[in-house]
Amino acid sequence: MKGSEIETKVIRGFAWADLAITLPFALPFIAEAVIALLYFVDRWLGFDTPSVMFETGPFGLMFVHIMGVLGVLWAMARLRRPEADLARMDARARLAVTVLILYAIALGATPVLWLFVLTEVAGSAAQFAVLRHKSTQ
Repeated sequence: MKGSEIETKVIRGFAWADLAITLPFALPFIAEAVIALLYFVDRWLGFDTPSVMFETGPFGLMFVHIMGVLGVLWAMARLRRPEADLARMDARARLAVTVLILYAIALGATPVLWLFVLTEVAGSAAQFAVLRHKSTQ
């Protein structure tokens, strides 16, 4: 498989993953269920993190839905145009998102979010790796 084909598969692969993860947050009622599921997993793992800091009322959910819509649109852009520039931006954005998730965990958010940290770092590393490989050819 040629380098550009691998690059395209990696970029599209993470775009599909992002679409699957962010689409539920864009949809009313489903976003609430996903948040409830995260807290269920939190309790099941024995963390018992209080959910008081997260207000799931209309104001808080509006931001969740906005994040979901933007995530869906960004994923669709990378699916439509799996270009190196978009992959570089995505890899950098994943690092910024990682920092924000770690900040939330430090403030007391559920440790279940470490799963998202792992996926963000993996997505960033994979895209940087295929882009670096391309630049050395």
